[in-house]
Amino acid sequence: MKRALFAGLCALAITGCEASEEPSESSAAARTTQPATQAQAAPMPAVAQPAPALANPAVARVAGVPTNMLVSSPRAVAQGAILGDADLQQLLVGNSIKQVDDQYWAYFLPGGQLRGLLVNLTETGSYSFSNGVVCKSWPTWATGTQLCYRVLALGNARYRFSGIGVDSFDVVISRGNPQRL
Repeated sequence: MKRALFAGLCALAITGCEASEEPSESSAAARTTQPATQAQAAPMPAVAQPAPALANPAVARVAGVPTNMLVSSPRAVAQGAILGDADLQQLLVGNSIKQVDDQYWAYFLPGGQLRGLLVNLTETGSYSFSNGVVCKSWPTWATGTQLCYRVLALGNARYRFSGIGVDSFDVVISRGNPQRL
């Protein structure tokens, strides 16, 4: 339901942007004097620039992220294995997680700073690793509460942030900061 609503709003926004361009008087006059069949058959103007890789439907994706942007564990890890601090450090720092079933992204900057995006809201928080657990803190979203998770390898470039006293969620990990957080 959320995805259908989001897709509909995006389509409406794009259509509204295209419709808001005011035609010149001569093209408006020409359109009013043309028969309806000619106006309907007129081709749509071509888009000047190609869409970015994130919007290109021909690119293979996992959870909406192009597979060529996904990051896997630096060493072979069995499905269901819990990642340790070294794996978490190599996998997350300098990269972004994208929640599989939601519009949530988080970028793990070196030094413990975390930047997040949830639909169209952004937040800056912090993270830490200790004993195979990653903890995040968001000042506004979670009112400063520390949210801690063990990270399990699910296979096929997916991971589960298994909550310790909080909800769990599945993610893919994207190289770098594609959302420019």
